[in-house]
Amino acid sequence: MRITFNLIEKAIDLATRVFVTVRDVNNSASSNESHLVSMIDEVSKKIDSVATHIGAEVAHQLEKQQLEKLSSQAKVVKLALEIDNAAMLGTAVASISEQIEYSRLRLSEGKHEWFGPWMIAEAVRIEALRIMAANPRALAAVERETLNFRINILNHVGVFLITSMDNPWVQIADFVDGRNEDVLLSLRDVKVLQVADDTAVKSKRQAASHGASTLESESTSSEASTVIAPAAWPFPTSLRP
Repeated sequence: MRITFNLIEKAIDLATRVFVTVRDVNNSASSNESHLVSMIDEVSKKIDSVATHIGAEVAHQLEKQQLEKLSSQAKVVKLALEIDNAAMLGTAVASISEQIEYSRLRLSEGKHEWFGPWMIAEAVRIEALRIMAANPRALAAVERETLNFRINILNHVGVFLITSMDNPWVQIADFVDGRNEDVLLSLRDVKVLQVADDTAVKSKRQAASHGASTLESESTSSEASTVIAPAAWPFPTSLRP
């Protein structure tokens, strides 16, 4: 279901705006929130469009349903932001966690096309949490979740960043520390993720055609470590305080 690669650009735009809003929490004007509402609306429409073009094969129906649920929850968050309803936001956060977990599991299987839906779900969740945060303790929790989001992005695509940029370390450090989101610009070229996906699919087909179960096992292991496994990332980000 590689059509979901089409969501990556929207996902990066939304995540970037959420990161900026969390960083500038003291200067978050109503115009900034209005922009986020508009972006969430655009994202939900894009998801609807992608879901509509998914084939009718039984194997794709569950994935289509999950995309439709993600779109639905994004629309709930949009409406809750518009009418300033914290109760609706709380319900949406609980529901969207299902889409986050589903996307995360697909990524762990090497289905890189779920990177976009995962980013969208996480960005929408963090924005909802930010709006609901009413005290310093809650704001600290939002900052913690935002940092985890940044680190998880690197855990998924860190290897691609290293190979696609001449000297990415300063930009990566700035991204982790929340100074800017410049490093995300290189992810707009979804070809790197598509190439990884095509390579994984090709390896599996070759293993199946030759009946080499050991080769298939090695391919699966390599596929998982390339994008998902923290071992592929040169820093112990999972241990970061």
